[in-house]
Amino acid sequence: MANVLFIFGDALRFDHLHCYGYSKETSPNIDKLAGEGVLFKNTIAHSNHTVPGVISALTGLYPTTHGIDSPKNVANWKDLWRGWVTPFDVLNKNGYLTGGPDKWVYERLNYKIEFVDLSEAISKNRDKKFFLWEMITNTHLPYNPSPPYDKMFLPEGYKVSESTKKKLEIVKSKMIIHKPGLISQVESGVPNVLEIPSEGTPREGPRTVGIINFSFSEEDKIPIAALYDGEVKTFDDLVGHYVEKLKKLNILDETIIIILSDHGEQLLERGYIGHSSCSLHGNLYEEGIKIPLIMRYPPAIPKGKVIETQVSQIDIMPTIFEILGLKYNIKVDGKSLLPLINGEKIDFIEETYAETLVCGWQVIKGDERRIWCIRIPKWKLIYYSNPMKSDENYYELFNLDNDPGEKINVINKYPDVFIKLRNKLNNWVSKAISLDVL
Repeated sequence: MANVLFIFGDALRFDHLHCYGYSKETSPNIDKLAGEGVLFKNTIAHSNHTVPGVISALTGLYPTTHGIDSPKNVANWKDLWRGWVTPFDVLNKNGYLTGGPDKWVYERLNYKIEFVDLSEAISKNRDKKFFLWEMITNTHLPYNPSPPYDKMFLPEGYKVSESTKKKLEIVKSKMIIHKPGLISQVESGVPNVLEIPSEGTPREGPRTVGIINFSFSEEDKIPIAALYDGEVKTFDDLVGHYVEKLKKLNILDETIIIILSDHGEQLLERGYIGHSSCSLHGNLYEEGIKIPLIMRYPPAIPKGKVIETQVSQIDIMPTIFEILGLKYNIKVDGKSLLPLINGEKIDFIEETYAETLVCGWQVIKGDERRIWCIRIPKWKLIYYSNPMKSDENYYELFNLDNDPGEKINVINKYPDVFIKLRNKLNNWVSKAISLDVL
């Protein structure tokens, strides 16, 4: 019997975890899990905002398949999924108790229980087979870690300037930080779907907005990154708490533990902070969609394994089901990673896709802009689409080996690569159009 504990870090960057090569000791508990399991170095998220990627990770389906890629589609969720068998139907049928933190999510995924405190849920269900998932939001804006983590990752003797301190107050208090001329769904006066659970009662705590009439500077990067790192350490502490809980209940080695992120996060790489739903300036560059993935389960996963192969969120549930030995006849876009973990020679296609609304879940009615990409190990092609303004439609092609920071568009230099990837990407985008989820 194996349990499953699925932990998402909201906007958790892979490259701010020590086990991924980060110089700072931000993640000792996660590092230990990685050393006792498998670490995937090249994992790709399918969106630059939360919901599409979470649903993809929990179903094995691309956003173009599951259709839950925008606020307007949440209202039609049950119609889109009518007659579908989900992984949670299969888990429940096989005696697994399932639960997650957000009722509006797990109701539609056929969860049968709800819980508020993950630690309590683990304790209450220690003698049952369970699949529990948690979303830890510390690494999402605002970044305001408690002492001593608020200053722990500043360089020794570093002095924050007065101008930067004023900016940090915004970073520490606002969930949405955007420039003038933009507007979030919250500011438009339309109740945000994430704030209204399925029973219709608004959540407590509005999404705070900060409109900035300045540009962040180079000197702002160090203290902002230090705040973010403090939140990473807070996340790591919570992971350690749950691991210790499993250990005390003598079910640690009976539980498949997955550490994952829903998407990445900008920390001023391009002048913005957050992700699409925070900055209203989404993109599909590496800092936005390359994420951590760590799995620990001693009975089936060898210790200290590092996998370079490109994988993605849709591959996780098929992997879990193969480890659990569950057979299911449901639609799925991903493939099990267990053969890679076991070192088998297989033809694993390193090709994946992502999309984002430019303003993420804060998109207002009438804004049909969307960004799409295809990524393979060496190349990434990004397509910017605006159905209302055809002159704003364009492509970017990046050679990730030579230009990991994605600064140089090489479409004209590599026309054959561009055409090949464009055709693949166009086919993928057409699925969304055929599903009427644009």
